[in-house]
Amino acid sequence: MDKHYYQSRLIMSEKIEWCIVRLKDDFKWWLEKMSNDMSIDADYSGIIDPRQFEHIIELATPLMEYGLRNEIIENAFLKFRILSELPGNQVKLEFTTAKAMSSEEPLFLLPNIIANSEDEGPYTEFIDHIIRLRIKLLNDLIDFKTPINSEEIEEVMREKYQEKYIEGNKIHIFDEIVDILEYTPTGYDITKRGEFEDEDDHENEEYMIEGENFEAEEADWDDEELQKLEIVEQ
Repeated sequence: MDKHYYQSRLIMSEKIEWCIVRLKDDFKWWLEKMSNDMSIDADYSGIIDPRQFEHIIELATPLMEYGLRNEIIENAFLKFRILSELPGNQVKLEFTTAKAMSSEEPLFLLPNIIANSEDEGPYTEFIDHIIRLRIKLLNDLIDFKTPINSEEIEEVMREKYQEKYIEGNKIHIFDEIVDILEYTPTGYDITKRGEFEDEDDHENEEYMIEGENFEAEEADWDDEELQKLEIVEQ
């Protein structure tokens, strides 16, 4: 294990022995309170629940071929297990050293950052890493005229989140990670190995599909079914 990460995790875990999280109207969990009355960083106040983590792993699996390893994911988060349920859609969690990738009990994941430091820690390194790997994957699958780079994903995300920031809405880390793992430049379909989508052809295809609904197949009714239909109509 990387020594730098081990030290930063100790710093965080010593301060966050437990935390209270709330399920809000957006169906995401957010930090309400942490042990030792630590202040909550607005940019990292979202916490990933077990189902969200499963979805992230599913999306991240293709990046394993490009260098994403389990320990990079593990290092990026502090893990918490459920301690007790509280009123008002709240749950109290306690810190655990269990591994998220192999734990038999459901775990919540909080970004592993170093507060008040130029080096924000393993979570930021994880984000930078999956951006680079997503770009490698896209450049392999899509025949761009000019290979894309990390700045393109970052610019798209900045534009996407700018309005939310202006309105005072926080960005949940689950959305941040998923947006990176699902990013594909506009006009391209990665499921077709980079074929450029022709909007006219796409519209015609949808029109033909809708048109098929007007050609109902002739039903083969028996006498008993016809009698029931006549009774309903009367």
